[in-house]
Amino acid sequence: MEKFRDIFTDTSLFRRCYIFCSFFIHISFVQIPAYVLLVFLFLWGIFLLIYNQIKRKTISNTRFGFWLVAFLITTTITMLLHIGDNFLFNLIIQLHVSICFFILYGLHTEKHLNFRRELYTICEFVVYTTTIVGVIGLAFLMAGISFEVESIKFIIYENRFTGFYSNPNALGFICVVAMLCIHMLTKINFIDLSGKTRVSRIWLLTCLLVNGVSLFLCDSNGAIMLMVCYVIVFVLFKMFGAEHGYNKKQVMLRMGACAVAGLFIVGTFFVVRDICQTGFVEVISAVEGSSGVTEEVDNDSMIDSTGRVTFTHENKNIDSGRFKLWDQAVQMFCDHPVFGIGRGNIYDYGAEKFEKGIHLSHLYGDTLAAYTTDFHNGYLTLLVCAGAVGFLIFVVFGFIFAKHITVYVFKSKNLNDSILPCLFSFLCAYLVYSFIEKTLIYDVSFRVMFFWLILGYVGCFLRMYEPDTNSTVSIFKKKIKKTFLW
Repeated sequence: MEKFRDIFTDTSLFRRCYIFCSFFIHISFVQIPAYVLLVFLFLWGIFLLIYNQIKRKTISNTRFGFWLVAFLITTTITMLLHIGDNFLFNLIIQLHVSICFFILYGLHTEKHLNFRRELYTICEFVVYTTTIVGVIGLAFLMAGISFEVESIKFIIYENRFTGFYSNPNALGFICVVAMLCIHMLTKINFIDLSGKTRVSRIWLLTCLLVNGVSLFLCDSNGAIMLMVCYVIVFVLFKMFGAEHGYNKKQVMLRMGACAVAGLFIVGTFFVVRDICQTGFVEVISAVEGSSGVTEEVDNDSMIDSTGRVTFTHENKNIDSGRFKLWDQAVQMFCDHPVFGIGRGNIYDYGAEKFEKGIHLSHLYGDTLAAYTTDFHNGYLTLLVCAGAVGFLIFVVFGFIFAKHITVYVFKSKNLNDSILPCLFSFLCAYLVYSFIEKTLIYDVSFRVMFFWLILGYVGCFLRMYEPDTNSTVSIFKKKIKKTFLW
């Protein structure tokens, strides 16, 4: 009984299970079981929220937690203002947000946690799993096999490689996460302090190759942008981190070098993507030709004049229909600007306000539209759902956190073999990525949970840089830790 209790109160075990399960939601053949398991994990998370608050005072020990609590208070007001509309769904989202805040991000409050060991386990899982799933998907692709099961298309979806993932954009994001994990697993300091054994270089190289190819073939502009931004921020760290005493000329020269490096990185990614896509088109054509297949591939995907898959977007609009979606978001915000409408009301309120509801214009304008409950922009979704009050509180939290960790990253002289620059670069890239995808907070997905998990690990470094002190401030005659505020 005591052993069962130890397992049930193990927050680190919960985080790993929660992340693994949210990852498997994107794998098509295990998607339904993963959703079922996620329900039980969600209930476990609610229990841990209560348990950890009673035993460890998690909320009051959370760095800058005041702003997170304030955000939850404002979104609770939003729920009550719209209590007659999708209250249960909004409550579930509120609990999901709480888990992200105080279990994923809140992991830095667990003083005896070996967070590197926990993260190392997650990195191993991502490397091994994405490699296996990716190899199988690419093998099917090279064999010219594409099929459909209950309206779900595999290997090729809308002219883009999707393998066995739920959609190309999910595949793209996971590929970038895999590359982040590979990068961290090359850090000797990370390996030593985690107490784990080194992952084979063969596994790492295979994972890099498989996920790199998959990233280019899925043609996810958002994921490629995420990867490019990650590399650029890391280059900036290498240029300006841990150095002091630059004169104006040196600063200007380094900024110029960074600009050139950024252009080179962007150009390289697009050139390599085109080469990769063209190469696989020829490989598939050769396979089909050698097997005597001359008919067009029956996968309901867009093909070129020769009957070949080209791995490029069918929708040639640069925004993929997002501009219209964002315009609808602005109009909905104007109707409820102060406290917003709540995440669960986007679809219903959109159906009332717009003749065709909220949708992502797809393929042929409005004739074929993917109806959605998200604006494919983390900031706009947050603004519409939480209103200006909730949005501003969230931004204040983000600004304070970013200020503290940026100062640490660029002042410390001992980070060359640390994973912190990797985590920091990913967070910066994610903030850019959030302008075009479902991110930040209002989505129960691997994208959102992984972001808050990484934020929690960065919080652990911040705790080492700025240890907890007894320094307090008085608010309404109550003493509160300074670290709880700013």
